[in-house]
Amino acid sequence: MEKERINENTIRVMIDNSDLKDRGITVMELLGNHEKIESFFYNILSEVDTEHDFEDDDQVSFQILPNRNGLELFISRLDEENKISDILENITNFASKQPANIDNISDKRRQELRQSDKGDIVKSKISSSDHKDGSQENFENTQVILALSDFENAIAIANSLKIENLVSDLYLYEGAYYLNLLVPDHSVSQEQLKNELAIALEFSRISHVTHEVLHEHGQLILKHEALEKIKSLFS
Repeated sequence: MEKERINENTIRVMIDNSDLKDRGITVMELLGNHEKIESFFYNILSEVDTEHDFEDDDQVSFQILPNRNGLELFISRLDEENKISDILENITNFASKQPANIDNISDKRRQELRQSDKGDIVKSKISSSDHKDGSQENFENTQVILALSDFENAIAIANSLKIENLVSDLYLYEGAYYLNLLVPDHSVSQEQLKNELAIALEFSRISHVTHEVLHEHGQLILKHEALEKIKSLFS
């Protein structure tokens, strides 16, 4: 486990998978189990706050940013005026300074991946075995990829959409956030889908980056239930 002091109010802690294993917890448990979340956060804070800068009466916020090697935990001391916007700004600023996660993809290959995508809503026949229920039945889905200007918009969308059986993935790609949404057509009428997407587009725009690009070269932050997990943490 490593730590980095970003500024006087924020500590970034890098926790790899072996650290999590030693503590008997997984990233998915942290995202879904509120009791484990609180205990884990404050245990980490007690270990890294060696100079006791974060006093007991300080208002402290925590943000998880999962990655392929484990997770990054941002611990922020917040003032009354800024609260959650402070920590989101710290995370977004940090992410934007990281090298683009494109694996040295050639311009030609990037163009090949993008040229079929015009930023449209796509109808696709996808096996539900690709999703969380593990079943083999095929059905039609509507796929939408949204580009977000910041993480706060993901929170707004998570607290606004009301679509049953929605599959949602959150990606970080070239310093920006993207939501990949799969809506089973049997679970929502076209009119409802139109209305729900209109709400989502108040906080985002239809992306011109394909899902293939995101899958191959983006960082998958939250899989399948991204909006549910975000809502549980920030509602």
